[in-house]
Amino acid sequence: MSTATDPRLRTGRTTVRVTADGERARVELSAVTGADHAPVVRPMLVGSGRDHARVSLVPDGALLLAGDAIELHVSVGPGVLLELLEPGGTVAYAMDGGHATWTVQIDVADGGALLWRGEPFVVASGADVMRTTRVRVGAGAAVVLRETVVLGRHGESPGVVRLLQEVTSADGSPLLVEDLCLEPAAVGPLLGGHRVIGSVLALGLPAPGPGAADPSGRFELESGDVLLRRLADAAHLAHDAATWDQLVRAICSWTSNSMPRAAAR
Repeated sequence: MSTATDPRLRTGRTTVRVTADGERARVELSAVTGADHAPVVRPMLVGSGRDHARVSLVPDGALLLAGDAIELHVSVGPGVLLELLEPGGTVAYAMDGGHATWTVQIDVADGGALLWRGEPFVVASGADVMRTTRVRVGAGAAVVLRETVVLGRHGESPGVVRLLQEVTSADGSPLLVEDLCLEPAAVGPLLGGHRVIGSVLALGLPAPGPGAADPSGRFELESGDVLLRRLADAAHLAHDAATWDQLVRAICSWTSNSMPRAAAR
């Protein structure tokens, strides 16, 4: 597995920053690509109100290809809810011996809230990807983060993906640290032959009821937060709909005006 510091990578950096001034949410969006014309994920404002904002993350150019380094920086201020949407999934294509990285840095301030429903991230045969997610969550903040990793397109073997996830509190104390490297030979022993991994991380919210979720895929963190995980054979089976809807309703009630119906779609 290659590292994220390879200077040969083409970096596209996306920044989403949301704050509230008591009258309305202030949204700052940027997408920066270097002279090498790296692909980038372009943030687009969908809607906003006094204490909430909805932003769609739209790929600008073909990705993920060998040499791509996608960086997403998300910052949420106190007293505001940010909902991140993705119009479609992402495919990491065959890389002919190259590699790519996908790095997400999230900072949710005290009393802020983030809802991110990630669409499927497909690791095609021949791909080699480092996917890193780092979350810093302040006191009284709430986060619901959904991820779906699909190992290989229909009828093909998976590529290689390393999934690194680090969650810390505002003072830097670790809440969750996970490092999972999946190669074609490891999929059978580690995942029982399943090709889809669905994960939902819920921080700072009341623990969801059991619903129809497999209790063996429910991990109670020492902080009292919850990581839900399900193995499946298709992306649409990777999450329990009732549990997801429960978490969406909970985080959308975090602020007084937070469009729960729109977020649940």
